[in-house]
Amino acid sequence: MTISEHDDHAELVPVRRRLRLDNLNQLQIELLANEFNNETGVSKVVVRKHWLEIEYDVAVLTLERVIELLEAYGGELSHDWWTSFKASWYLRREEKLRAQLGEDQES
Repeated sequence: MTISEHDDHAELVPVRRRLRLDNLNQLQIELLANEFNNETGVSKVVVRKHWLEIEYDVAVLTLERVIELLEAYGGELSHDWWTSFKASWYLRREEKLRAQLGEDQES
């Protein structure tokens, strides 16, 4: 298990995501945690063999980027129905939040 936290920026729209993972070994877990640690917008990340718990500012980072990083390190989201459902819901929710942020900035 690898844990890291950042408090070096003010979060506008913090979100917490917990997703089941597949196909990660210990080295990939450590490298992925370091990558998330360096990613702008991440306030907390816990990477375990089968779980990713991440908190980030949706105004800065998206779940799509989180998944890209995961796949770049050889991992993937689990293909079980619950993880697929949550990921889909998270993506739709983030689209709405980002749209609201755009509206607020225009006002």
